[in-house]
Amino acid sequence: MEHHVQVWRGLFKPNETLHTLRESKTIHGYRLRILILLLCSSIVFGFLFYICSGEWLQMPEAVKMELSDDQKFAASVMIGIGGAIGGLVLPFLLIGSSTLAFWGFFRDIGFKRLYVLQTYLFVIILIGIAANLPYMFAFGSTEMLSPFGIGPWVKAITDHVFLTTLAGWITVFFVWHLYATVKLLMESSLKSKRYILTVTIGLHGLFILILSIINMMYHLHLNG
Repeated sequence: MEHHVQVWRGLFKPNETLHTLRESKTIHGYRLRILILLLCSSIVFGFLFYICSGEWLQMPEAVKMELSDDQKFAASVMIGIGGAIGGLVLPFLLIGSSTLAFWGFFRDIGFKRLYVLQTYLFVIILIGIAANLPYMFAFGSTEMLSPFGIGPWVKAITDHVFLTTLAGWITVFFVWHLYATVKLLMESSLKSKRYILTVTIGLHGLFILILSIINMMYHLHLNG
C-alpha cells in the first residue's frame, strides 16, 4: 500500500488521507513537500531573526561597539540572512526531536511514519509564527505575548514571569497543534483514544512547562 503526502488534507481531513499511512510500505510526495516546507521555514525565520536583531543590537555588548545607523542596518540584514539559513536546518531539528519524544509512546506507528506526521504538524508551528510576525514587527519585539492567546489577559492580571510565559504559549495555534496531533495519531496508531489523549496532552504540557521555567530562570539571572 502507498501513502501520498497531502499536508492540508492531512491536517483538516486526516480520516480521508491517513488511513493508508499505517500499512504503507512506500511514501510518495514527501521530498517535494519538505522542499516547500524548507523554503517557507527559511522565509519565516529570516523575518523573525531580522525583527530580533533590533533587540540584539541593544544588548550591552552591541552598544559598546557604537555602530552607525548604516552598520546597524547591515547587521540586521546579516542576522536576517542567518535566520533564513537557520530556517533550513531548524525543521529537521524540531521535527526530529518531536518524533523522538512521541516514538517512545507510539512504536506501533514506526519512526518513519511518525516523522511524516510531525512534518504535517510543523506546518502549524510555521503558520503560528508567521501570523505573529506583523505584530512583532509593529512592536519591534519578539518577546511580545501573542494576541492569538490568553497571554495578554494574564499579563493584565499579573507580571509573574512564569505565569505570563506559560499563558503566552496557550494560543489558538497551540490548541490547533494539540488537536491535530490527537487526530493524526488516532488515524495512525492502534492505541486507545484515552492513551493518545493522555500522552499528547502530557507531552504538550511538559513542553510549555519546561520552556516557561527556562524563561523564568533567564529573567531571574538578568535581574540578578
